[in-house]
Amino acid sequence: MADVNVVPQELHASAQVVRGLAEELGTPVQAALTSATTTSGQLAGWSVAAGLGRLGSSWSAPLAALQRRIAATGTNLDANADAHSHNEQAVAGAWARQGAKQ
Repeated sequence: MADVNVVPQELHASAQVVRGLAEELGTPVQAALTSATTTSGQLAGWSVAAGLGRLGSSWSAPLAALQRRIAATGTNLDANADAHSHNEQAVAGAWARQGAKQ
């Protein structure tokens, strides 16, 4: 069986990367949604106009939810790293107290 080695600093670094990705996602998503809506308005009277308008409005909520879930992953990675550090300190303290009793 392979050992599991959790390095809290690496989890924190991963969380920072994930939060950066969530932030970076916002600009291109908003640009695409705005472009679809704007183009829909410019093509009024064309058969594709309504479809482009629906594209802009229907993808807004799912893409916002995706961005929130990515950001939440960063938060969860930080929480996991903090919990692991706390657990390691608690176990080390328990062993230190056990050794002092002997």
